Amino acid sequence: MRFCDHCLAPLSQNATHCPECGLPVTSGTDDPLLIEEEERMVNPRLAHANLLRMRGQWEEAMRVCADVLRHFPGNVHAHALMGDIHRDQGNLEEAAQWYKLALELAPDSTVDRQRLEQVQRELELRQQAQSQSQEMEHLQRQARTLRIFSASVLALAVFIAIGITWAFQSRIAGGSTPLSITTSRLPVEASTVPSLPAPNGNVATAPVAPPETQPEMGAPVTKPKAEVRPRTEDDLVAEKIKEWLRQHEVTPSLLTATTDPLANHLLVTFGYTLDVSKETLYRTAWLCAAAAFAVQPDVQTVRIRCLVPVNTPAVGRMLMLGFAADILRKQMPPQPVDTPAKDIPAFFQNVYYNPAAGMTPAQ
Repeated sequence: MRFCDHCLAPLSQNATHCPECGLPVTSGTDDPLLIEEEERMVNPRLAHANLLRMRGQWEEAMRVCADVLRHFPGNVHAHALMGDIHRDQGNLEEAAQWYKLALELAPDSTVDRQRLEQVQRELELRQQAQSQSQEMEHLQRQARTLRIFSASVLALAVFIAIGITWAFQSRIAGGSTPLSITTSRLPVEASTVPSLPAPNGNVATAPVAPPETQPEMGAPVTKPKAEVRPRTEDDLVAEKIKEWLRQHEVTPSLLTATTDPLANHLLVTFGYTLDVSKETLYRTAWLCAAAAFAVQPDVQTVRIRCLVPVNTPAVGRMLMLGFAADILRKQMPPQPVDTPAKDIPAFFQNVYYNPAAGMTPAQ
């Protein structure tokens, strides 16, 4: 049994017009005349609904589309327009559902498929942003707990120090026996100087310190050698990162590396003493992480700290933390050198920008 798309009156199998309302039967037909008739009736209403959408009158636009779908439930354009209206309002889940319905009616529609894929990407980005926001809130709560605990420990230490001072002063004021201080004498080698006889005839030995050896006249004075700090494994890692950066024409003014074996990440700090663009800072941070992953296969996370020059009234020109971020190995593409500088901040995790250094979040 077939029914009219407009008044739901029962229709025969070969009916082309409804016997009740007289309108053409278009649902499920391939007749070009009937399809043209449907487009003639529907397209002006959909154009009006789209105009309402562009003006921000979403409720009126949805009412027009819903009225079209009541009479023509198989109209692909009405489904796609409902998806556009929901997407403009930020209702990405509802928009995706309407695009899927449009694709079920027209599986070959490239435009609707692209719209659905774009909405799905926006949903993934929104979910990632929500996850990062939750992680940041968790870190902030941990930081507040740590500050409260540190303040409590400091207050307890001050209280104990005050108590000890009060007890000591009370003991002194009460005339208690002063504390005795015992000193020990270091052993001194026996001197070759003969001992003088004591008044009672015994020989008293008085150790005499050996005289200091004076350099002979004309002998060169040897200066003590300065201590040379042994090179650590972190120094070698930093040298390898610098060499890797020089091969790609990236030369920061300073660079250090510190391994955290417990957290399984590498802290890389770099800085420029001259003013450079933000794109240069982002590219340097990105290539530092790529070099660290290349020279340290076991490291899964690289924490980047960027130092930038800042003019201060009190100190003058000094290096200050500009931003800090984590870069994960699993997000690093096979050819990180080819990544555009404007796309690099999208890979940063747990990002901190220091407004005092003139750094703001990348747009």
